[in-house]
This record gives sequence, structure tokens and C-alpha cells, in this order.
Amino acid sequence: MVNTAMKRRLSSDELDTPAKVAKTENTLSRNERQERVFANMRLRRIIKENHGTDVNQLAFFFNNKNFSAPVGIDVTKTFDKRGSVQREQTDTSNVLATVGGCQMNVYDNEHCGDHLDIMSNFDLSVLQNKDEDPVRRELHTFCWLYRESDAWLASAGTDGLIHIISLANSKEIDILHGHTKTIHDLQTHPRSDNYILSTSKDGTIRLWDVDAKRCLAIYEADAVVTCFEPSGEKFISGSSRGELREWTIPKDIPDGEPLTISKKDSRLFKKFHGDNYIDCIRFANGNVLTKSINGRLEYWNTETEKSLQSIRIRTIENFSRFDVSLDESFVCVGTSQGSVFIYNIHNGKVVAELAHRRSTKSVRCCAFTRDCRQVVCAGEDGFIWRYDYIDDATLEEWANWKKAE
Repeated sequence: MVNTAMKRRLSSDELDTPAKVAKTENTLSRNERQERVFANMRLRRIIKENHGTDVNQLAFFFNNKNFSAPVGIDVTKTFDKRGSVQREQTDTSNVLATVGGCQMNVYDNEHCGDHLDIMSNFDLSVLQNKDEDPVRRELHTFCWLYRESDAWLASAGTDGLIHIISLANSKEIDILHGHTKTIHDLQTHPRSDNYILSTSKDGTIRLWDVDAKRCLAIYEADAVVTCFEPSGEKFISGSSRGELREWTIPKDIPDGEPLTISKKDSRLFKKFHGDNYIDCIRFANGNVLTKSINGRLEYWNTETEKSLQSIRIRTIENFSRFDVSLDESFVCVGTSQGSVFIYNIHNGKVVAELAHRRSTKSVRCCAFTRDCRQVVCAGEDGFIWRYDYIDDATLEEWANWKKAE
């Protein structure tokens, strides 16, 4: 049996030679080659965070405002004599953060072999006086802020405070006060890491100057999620009742009290999702992607309000933040069954389904790496799952091992 398997594995008729592979690759478009990468992804790493509750959000620190480089299959890596990846100081795309329970965890996804190695941990419960405040605090969201020789993270949750954390010093360095209830979402301004948006259950969205520790504007909006337009001059909000609105960032903000901007100063879009809870918004190719918890993903134009693609995700009701690849061609989104679907944004077709028999619970968030050769997802019970690209030869070798067994 073993000899037969070895003969089959070494058969030139069944194996693609380098010349055959190169010829095939040259006839495919860039997106088709990227789709082959996604189709070859397999589960390679599992981590369980010790808080044991939902991982609410995860994100890589791509630092696109200060670092520019190829993305997707165009990424090429160089290595030093020790086998470590060589990178510029402003290239922080190996760093991944998560929030769940009362913790924020930061991982290195590249410099520790094939493992996700933890770099830093922030535990909100350590700062809590449980005698005076016995209610369990939880972190729901965060965003990255680049600083020279450091990376800051703004995180927030049920305590209504925005905690500013220095990764280099591994400690909290500031707190922004203003919201009175749970903060659902934080977003970094696309042009400046000094400004962030916070969306709260208290019925407001706040624009902050992080360095000045000052709230610049208060938007009277019943929203649960926001996303800046690429220009940074406007943003879109989504509500728990399916309402989508466009808001303008004031150009001149006087010193003193923050500006108050009412709902009548916003633009109301049509309800692409009916009355369903909007859980994630992203921009891609000058258009916007919005998702509701009933598994409907809409790709539409903000000027015409015309739907360009409507994707029905194979899932029951599920809160899950999706991610868009840096080339803005693909979107990955989690399901209630523990799998992740990857779609081509341009045609709405399923490119791959990433699934494993051990992953059976809801995926709350997922993210592409810069080179799109890995997808990391997380969800219930504190589990993080990483799917890696595996080349054809290795997959065939694995298949032959199974046959030999």
C-alpha cells in the first residue's frame, strides 16, 4: 500500500511540473491567481484566550497612512540570515490585536515561526475597584493609532470610557471621558491618526482629538457602527434598526465646547437592510459595503444609492465584523456555524469557504493579512483560528498520506 502511494505521488502524469504551473499562472488574471490562494487555505493555528468569552474584534495594524507597499499576491518578502522577515520600521502589518471580555491582546503574526506569539496584554479588570463597581467590564471595540517609535490602541466597551494604550510601554497612558453608556465602535480617521470616532449606546457619536484629549463634535445619532469615507470628510453610520446616514466632518471647529450636530444635518439613505441591525460598514473601490446581522451584505454607491451587488451569506442571525482585502477586491465574513466565506466584491461570487470540524460556533470577526495568504478569525469562547495558504504540492502530499493510511 505504501509503495503504491509513493509511486502515485512521484508520477509525472499526476504532478504539475514547475513549467506547467508557471504556464497556468501566466494565463490567469491577478484576481484568479488570488482566488487560487484562497481555495488552498487550511486551518493551521488555534489559540484560546483565557477570558473565555467572545472575541469581539480583531485587526492587523497596516499603518497605511505611513507605509505604502504592494498587497495581496504582489507582496514579496526578504529574509535575513536568521530567517527573519526584513521590514521597514513603519511596516507594522505583522501586528494583530484582539478585544474580548475585559482584555486586549496583541500578537506578533510573523517573527515567531508559524505561531501567533503574544506581545502585550491589557486587562481592564485590574484597574477596576470591584468593591465600588462590582459590574463586570468588557471591551467591545478598538482602533490602531500610529506614533513614531510606538503604536497606540484606543479601546472601549461597557464602561463608556476610551482607554488609550501604548504598545511600546505596555500600559494605559490616557482615558477620554464623555460617553455615558457602552461604546460599540471606534474608528480611526483615514488621513490622521490623531482623530477617532466613537459610537455609543447613549445616542451619540463623538469626534475626538486624541493628542489634545478633547471631544471636537457630538453627533446626535442613534447608531451602533460607523465608517469614515476614504477622504475623511464624511462618515456613514448604521443603526440597530437598519438606518444608514451620512454625516459631514466640520472643517472649522472653534476652541471650547464641542460642536453639536443634529440628525437633521445628516443625509438619510434608503434602507438596504430593512429594519435589521447593521453590524459592519466598510468602503471599497469608492463604494460602500454594509452588512446586517441577518446575513445580508450589500455593495452600493453612496451618490446614486444604487445596489451593485447583493450577497446572501449562508448563516442564521449572527453579529460578525467582516474585512476587505487591501486591494479592495475581496471580502471575508464569518457565519454562525464557525466558517468564513470569502467573496469576490466585483461579481459577488463565493471564492472559498474556510471551515474545520472543530470550529462550530459563531465567528464574530475576521481579517486578511497584507499578503492575503492568511485569514484570521475569532468568535465565541475566546477562540482564534488562523487559515494559511498551502501550496498544491504539499496538499497533494497530505492527500497521499491519507490514502496510505
